[in-house]
Amino acid sequence: MSLTFYQALGKTEKWPNLSNIHPASLTYDDVLLVPQARTEVGSRKETDISVKFGPFTLQKPIVTAPMDTVSGEKMAQLMSRLGGLTFMPRVFLNEALAACERLQKAKIEAVYSIGLKNSLEDAKAFKKLGAKVLLLDVAHGGMQSIIDAASEIQNKLKMTVIAGNIVSYDQAMTYKDAGLKIARVGVGGGGMCITRLVAGAGFPQLSAVFETVSSDLEIIADGGVRKPADFAKAIAAGARVIMIGSMLAGTEEAPGEVVGGVKKARGQASEDYMKDNGSKLGEFRSAEGIMTMVPYKGSAEWIINDLVGGLRSAMSYVGAKNITEFQKKAQFVAASNAAQGEGVAHITRG
Repeated sequence: MSLTFYQALGKTEKWPNLSNIHPASLTYDDVLLVPQARTEVGSRKETDISVKFGPFTLQKPIVTAPMDTVSGEKMAQLMSRLGGLTFMPRVFLNEALAACERLQKAKIEAVYSIGLKNSLEDAKAFKKLGAKVLLLDVAHGGMQSIIDAASEIQNKLKMTVIAGNIVSYDQAMTYKDAGLKIARVGVGGGGMCITRLVAGAGFPQLSAVFETVSSDLEIIADGGVRKPADFAKAIAAGARVIMIGSMLAGTEEAPGEVVGGVKKARGQASEDYMKDNGSKLGEFRSAEGIMTMVPYKGSAEWIINDLVGGLRSAMSYVGAKNITEFQKKAQFVAASNAAQGEGVAHITRG
């Protein structure tokens, strides 16, 4: 992981000891990757972006979010072909197990989501079908009950269990102390998430990555990626893989029908999702996600290619032939608001 920030005239400093920058305040637009001197990567084709992730070896460090309007069997098939991985959403158990059985018969790996209630029994059912990795899909991963459940499944069933979402070093260390290996990181930064508006809870996403990778857990950076540059910066910061959700909504492989040129997209904490899955809004529950209609985008493959193309380009600027080198050699520089505006196309019409 890179925690190195360029200061000036060849001098650098390490996060969190940054000059005039609050170390917990950073998100992707607040930084740029510094082009390095005397690099030896002659072509983007020389870059290797494969990573080890849990029991898997991925050719691309991309996983899809467990959202029922993003990830399904068609998305799992595509991601398997492209070298990524799909996180299947929490749905009714019989539907989830049937999908797992079909994917396992086709030798397509995926991560399957379960809730806290009946987590051990549900995990046993997925293990019988051949699932290797489970996600305890709960919004606030800092609850002790999540840590206990993940540890129990991991110890009793010898399965890899991913928990989250978390954002801080302290949370990450509680996972590490409990024997967990992988954490999902990010609160409030998703494209269809309104947690920060409803609960006032969250954490700037790049700083959340810096915080949690400092624990040496494998980190899934979840949320806040709106363009290839964000993807590259998250990998440089030390995330093992990046979770993509709303960018893939509306694609051919996302579940749902195209009606009038659009497809439904919704967060798992949206009122629309909760109505379909038996949860009620009221005094003790507010919607922390939205539902919207997005234009049909064609195949998700083009979006995946755009993301990894940006990553390979970033690696060439840094002079890194693989992800390990990239995370070692990358340097960040803080970008002012004016510098952020300078970085977008700004030609004026004649």
